[in-house]
Amino acid sequence: MAVLYTRDFGKIRTYAQGVKKETAKLKGHIEALSLSAVQFVLGTAGERLTYAQMLQPWQTIRNDFNRMAIALYMVELVDRHCLIGEPDTLVWELLVSSLIELERCDSVAVHSLVEVFEHNILESLGYGGAKDMQALGAVLARPFMLVYNKVVVETN
Repeated sequence: MAVLYTRDFGKIRTYAQGVKKETAKLKGHIEALSLSAVQFVLGTAGERLTYAQMLQPWQTIRNDFNRMAIALYMVELVDRHCLIGEPDTLVWELLVSSLIELERCDSVAVHSLVEVFEHNILESLGYGGAKDMQALGAVLARPFMLVYNKVVVETN
């Protein structure tokens, strides 16, 4: 089972049958924190993945623990707050553009990227204005610690 966030269908759960086999055609194309082109069919038991082509593996994010933690946090926010089968182009564009920026930016700019993402995702999901988001942001617990230039900064 793979949970995907798609531009056209929103969050979906798909079955990637046989993906663990060494000769599987989908092997290596469906990985966490990657941008892939996919095709799936609707079935009685859910969506079944039939094709996948990795477009962007975001290697810099995968090779840096702090960037990986931030990317996983961003994806977790989308996963927790988006319903299955509810497409949202703004959320899709925000997530993809934030991951692209996370891949490119220097380690100092990463912290502000997280704050901007939190603000924008909460606003696009309809959690209210700036005051409401500050209150909600106060209860959002970031499940990681950021390490910048050998200085540890807790973000709680």
